[in-house]
Amino acid sequence: MKKKQSTSSTLWTLLAGNFAIGTGVLAPAGLMNDLMQAFSVDAATAGTLIAYGGALLCIEAPILAYVTNRMDRRYLLAGALFLYALGHGWSALVTDFQSLLTLRLIMIAAVAGFTPQAASALPLFIVREKRAEAITFIFLGWSLAGAIGIPFTNLIGSVVGWQIAYFILAGLSALAGIAVFLTMPVGLRPHHLSTSAWHKVLSSANIWGILCISGVAITGQYMQYPYIVVELNSRVQASPFTMATLLAAYGSASILGTVSATRTVQRLGVRATVTAFLAITLLGLILWTVKLSFPPLIGLTLFIWGIGMSPAIAAQQARLIETDPLAASASTALNTSIVYLGQAVGTSAGGMMLTRGLTGFSAGLAIGLLTLACILSLLLHLQLRV
Repeated sequence: MKKKQSTSSTLWTLLAGNFAIGTGVLAPAGLMNDLMQAFSVDAATAGTLIAYGGALLCIEAPILAYVTNRMDRRYLLAGALFLYALGHGWSALVTDFQSLLTLRLIMIAAVAGFTPQAASALPLFIVREKRAEAITFIFLGWSLAGAIGIPFTNLIGSVVGWQIAYFILAGLSALAGIAVFLTMPVGLRPHHLSTSAWHKVLSSANIWGILCISGVAITGQYMQYPYIVVELNSRVQASPFTMATLLAAYGSASILGTVSATRTVQRLGVRATVTAFLAITLLGLILWTVKLSFPPLIGLTLFIWGIGMSPAIAAQQARLIETDPLAASASTALNTSIVYLGQAVGTSAGGMMLTRGLTGFSAGLAIGLLTLACILSLLLHLQLRV
C-alpha cells in the first residue's frame, strides 16, 4: 500500500512539473498581444519566442538525453524545474525583447530535460501493463497548462502586466521542482544507451514513421495555435475575461481528451488512440478556419479543436516506448525533438503568413498537414502494426 501511495505521489508531481513546463512553453501564445504592445513588435517577431525555442529544443532534447543518460532522474527533473524558475523570474525584469528572447533560449533547456525524461523514467518504476496509462496521466499536465495556465496567464497579462505573469510562472516552477525532488524515487537511472543503441534507434523505420506523424501534426497545429489570441482580436472585440474564457474552452477540452485517453488507451491501444485524437484535432481545425464571429460558437469550435492534440502526442510517446522499451530514453527524446521542430516550423510559417495577410493559405496548409498525419498514423497502424 505504501509503495502504491508513493508511486501515485510521484505521478502527481510529474504531472505538476509538466503543468509548469507546459504553461511556460505556451505562455507567449497567451501573452501575444501584451508582448507585442510592450516591446512594439509584430506577431511574427513575438512568435519567435516559440519558434526559436522550438528549434533549439529540437537539438537539445536528444543531446541532453545522451549526456544525462546515467544521471539520477530525481536530480535531473528537479534541477530542470529550478532552472525554469530562475529563467522566468529573470525574464520578468528585462526591458527589451532581445533580452527576453535570449533568456528564453537559455531556460528552454529545462523543457528538454524534463518532459521526455519524465516519460522515459516511468518504465523504471511502473509495471508494463500500467505504463501507457501512466504516460498519458503525467501528460495531463500539458492539458492543464492549456486549460488553466494559458487562460490565467492571458488574464494576468491583460490586467496587471506580462511581468507579473512571468513571476507567477517562476514561483510555480520552483514549487513543482521541490515537489518532484521530495517524491521522486532515489537512484532511478535509465538503461545505458551506447552509441550502437542510438544507431539502432536512428535506423529504425518504425520509430521514424512514428516521429514523422508527430512532426507533421504539430507543424500543422502550430501554424494556427500560437496566434489564437491575435485571431480572436480580429474577429471579436473581447474583454480580458471573455478572451480568457475562450482560451479556457480550448484548454478544458484538452483535459477532457487526455483524461479520456488515459482511461481508454488500455482498451483501444496506443495506435488507435493516436489516430482517433488526430482526427478530432483535424475536425476542430477545419471548424476554426470557418472564422465564426459569435463568441459561443467560437468557444464550441475551440473546444472541439482542443480535444485532440495533447492526448495524441502523449499516446505517441507511449507508442514509441511500446515499440522499443529499452530505447525509451532515446526515442521519447527524439519525439520531443521532432515536436519542437514542428512547433518552430509551424510558428514561423504561420507568423510570416499572418503578417503578409495569407491567412487563408495558412489555414489550408495546416488542414493539409493534419490530414496527412491522420493518414500516416492509420497506415502505420494497419500496414506495420506499430
